[in-house]
Amino acid sequence: MHGEVLHHLVRRGYEAMSDSESRQTMVAEVSAAQMLPLILTVLLFSFIVASVHYTLGGVVASLAMIEDHQTAVVETRILAVDGKQDSDAPLDKARLIDEEVMVVKQTPLTSSIRNTLKHLTTIGGFRARWRGLGSALIYDVVRSLTVGFITMFVAAFTGLPVVARVFANIAANVLCARIHMVWTHAVISEPSTLTWSQRLGQTDRNMWRALALPALVHSVAELATYGLPVAMFLFVGPDVTTGDGDMDNQHLLARGAMSLLAFVMLNILILLPATVTRTRIEASFLPEESNTIVPFDRTFNGSVNMLALDTRAARKSLFIEAWRSFDMASRIRLVKFFVKQAAIELFFTITAFIAVGAQAVALGLTASAIDSVGDGVVVSMDGM
Repeated sequence: MHGEVLHHLVRRGYEAMSDSESRQTMVAEVSAAQMLPLILTVLLFSFIVASVHYTLGGVVASLAMIEDHQTAVVETRILAVDGKQDSDAPLDKARLIDEEVMVVKQTPLTSSIRNTLKHLTTIGGFRARWRGLGSALIYDVVRSLTVGFITMFVAAFTGLPVVARVFANIAANVLCARIHMVWTHAVISEPSTLTWSQRLGQTDRNMWRALALPALVHSVAELATYGLPVAMFLFVGPDVTTGDGDMDNQHLLARGAMSLLAFVMLNILILLPATVTRTRIEASFLPEESNTIVPFDRTFNGSVNMLALDTRAARKSLFIEAWRSFDMASRIRLVKFFVKQAAIELFFTITAFIAVGAQAVALGLTASAIDSVGDGVVVSMDGM
């Protein structure tokens, strides 16, 4: 009995070693020159997807959140001179028969992604698609360092690293609210010679106190939008395991569908209002000498006095009016924009997977080869 078991183990080990050697040989046959096109394709599509996400999800989305509906007044006069109608006759020589005034709502620029990109190019050239990128990088670095420091500090005293991480993210968003506002100003304003530090120097303590509430609400909304669907998938719904310990695909799919629906609804009902409110409040603090590149009323239809925000009631009013002044038509327009953005990003992502997958298959990097790489087999770089 023991001999049979030993013989079986030796045979299985020999087969595994032979299979590993064959996979190693197959992977090692791929040279660096052959891998170069694949690497360049990955880098190219990474740049494209990241650029699309920043341009649409950052620049264009911010402009869509602050743009107000504009109206044009068209006045029509019917005049009579010597008993004949003449619409071009001067008033001092004509008799007014009738006058019509028609108010026409102009289509917002951000209703069309293509028109918005053309507008950006007109203002700042081709690079305007990445306007504010430097400020965004500074914000990400400062915020990441702040999160790391607070997480270590809180975790050291509480022993709860997960709770510390959640608290650190919320606290960092509030503490870095002024830096985030600098990025918003760089995105929505006309080209300026002001540096990042000069823009930051235009803020003060009262301004930060007004920015703290929308930053806090946005952080909590973001945490709920991404955290609750995950919790639902893990703990809510039918059991995904059968009596034998196997996975029940139908129940697993049901949980996934519930979580996805919750994620979409939370985005629309919680995260979107919080993001719009924060962006519009930050835009309202743009200095008077600077202009936005899309129409925007900084007083929110005259309901807020931007010079008197030193009281809690005034800051609360600013928070409420920032969202209330964003009418239903603008909200629907923004939701449509995010649907378009998701479709565009999905298209480029799928295209990237197809392109990379096709090149990997052409190089012979099949699933078995990838598994062998993961087991420690190194691809030969003979052409390096």
